[in-house]
Amino acid sequence: MIALTTSEKKVKTLASSPTMKNSVSPLLVSILNQKGGVGKTMLAVNLSYALAKRGLETILIDGDPNRSTLVGARSIVYSEEVPLRVMSETASVGQTGACRHFLVDTKARPDPVDLAEIVQRSTLIIIPCSTKQDELRVTGSTVKLLDSVGSIKHRVVLNRVHPNNREDTLLSFKAGLRGQGIPVFDSVIRDYAVYDEAFGRGLSVGQLRGKTAEKAWTDIQQLLEEILRD
Repeated sequence: MIALTTSEKKVKTLASSPTMKNSVSPLLVSILNQKGGVGKTMLAVNLSYALAKRGLETILIDGDPNRSTLVGARSIVYSEEVPLRVMSETASVGQTGACRHFLVDTKARPDPVDLAEIVQRSTLIIIPCSTKQDELRVTGSTVKLLDSVGSIKHRVVLNRVHPNNREDTLLSFKAGLRGQGIPVFDSVIRDYAVYDEAFGRGLSVGQLRGKTAEKAWTDIQQLLEEILRD
């Protein structure tokens, strides 16, 4: 028998708690950015697993034609009993049942019509962005597009951030974005190679072992906590 760590015991307790299952408002979280390669799929896979790990029935929807989410999460539901389903956007029509929680990995560079639909259906829109200047510029454009279609529920998360970045540097980046009127999560997702390992195996970093995996999983859980508090 595998011994559970303290954090795993806590998650197991939360997952079995009726209060936890019933107290979370329905979620439809869309993850988007006009720029590719910003880590949308990684966030979608790991956040959906983290939500399901708490015993909350979750559907992860792959809205991108390249089906990278289906690939990145292909082994999760076969390797562990968690209430998580993974399906394409077309397959999800009429097959969601009574599920109340959804993570959507949107297609790259959605046009204004797509954005308007995303805004209408989402309870939260997450915009992943690193501290690179080119990504920051495109993220600013993405926020302007969302503003133009009336979104008031989007927020940027600093993603794929170098682990050696100082905390004061990250605070400065977040302050700069907020100074432009861009809402930003306090949580930061650092760029660990273990994410690539997990993706290659079709798993979440929360299913891997090792110190780096634990650090990555802590980042994901902190972001989820922030999402659930809103």
